[in-house]
Amino acid sequence: MRLDLLIPTFRRPELVRRALASVARAAPPQGLDVSVIVVNNDTEPLVLEPEYTAGHYPVRIVHERRAGKSAALNAGISASTADYIGLIDDDEEIAPDWFQVVERALASREYDFIGGPAVLQPVEARPSWVPPGYAAVLGSWDHGDAAVPYGKGFPGILMGGNAVISRAMLLAVGPYSTALGPRVDRRLCSCEDEDMYWRLVDAGARGQYLPALVVYHHVHADRLSKRYYRAWCFWNGASKTTLTQRRASTGPQIAGVPRYVWGEAFRGAGSWLKAGLGLSTAAERTAGELAVWHLAGRLYGRIAPPRTVPSWSGSGVTPTQPRPYEDDRAIRSSNR
Repeated sequence: MRLDLLIPTFRRPELVRRALASVARAAPPQGLDVSVIVVNNDTEPLVLEPEYTAGHYPVRIVHERRAGKSAALNAGISASTADYIGLIDDDEEIAPDWFQVVERALASREYDFIGGPAVLQPVEARPSWVPPGYAAVLGSWDHGDAAVPYGKGFPGILMGGNAVISRAMLLAVGPYSTALGPRVDRRLCSCEDEDMYWRLVDAGARGQYLPALVVYHHVHADRLSKRYYRAWCFWNGASKTTLTQRRASTGPQIAGVPRYVWGEAFRGAGSWLKAGLGLSTAAERTAGELAVWHLAGRLYGRIAPPRTVPSWSGSGVTPTQPRPYEDDRAIRSSNR
């Protein structure tokens, strides 16, 4: 059984080196053949010193000049012939037993995909204005201490910063959408993972959340600013709209935006005003403001031009038809 671990990167060589150092430190599995593919999503070459490319796990670099994380992921998947594709981000480190946890989970061939939590490694304490419920802004998610199946009842999604997916299933459901996800001109666009997750679920793929499958995510100081939170929520809203345009949305809408998003924004505006009168906390004020920014992003997404959606060539497999995109409030509690 073979696993290729993909690490897409864009102009962050120092972070890639740190991620690769964690891979080199990881305990080798007994029956899982592991290789690493670093996908350089830049027009400039990426050079890695021998100490980062030698060791237990062979490392190769794939260059993908088409802009965007989704394009980089698709290039890495196309370059792989392994049974399973592992996914982490360049600003993460894997736990020392990461490959061993993967091997134990996949040994029975029971799962088509697995995922786990991301633990924050902050550079400083969070400011008092940071509201609860926005962990994903900093790149964190945790769905508890029990292994539970992914699916419609799961309170979140499979996050691409810590995932392993069967390559055969990826070919069956189609590539990551280049209409979604971050790219050089829209660094905070997202939802490529959410789109992929629901396509996997629609196709009947079997998935399991494993609390023992841990990655550590480094939080840059720039993320701990109100400007970053506002931008993140705006572009997440725009990405949600693009996603609903790809998957028919259900539930009542106003101007093409789910009605509950309007409700959250109006309640948020009220909290924002109360804070100005000293009637709510700084965190409540921020949460209220962010709900308004999220609505603004949703509306912007209605007028933003669509981008390319690729398809696998020569796979010989017809992707499954997507089901309607449903109320995502449970998802956004962990992915917002």
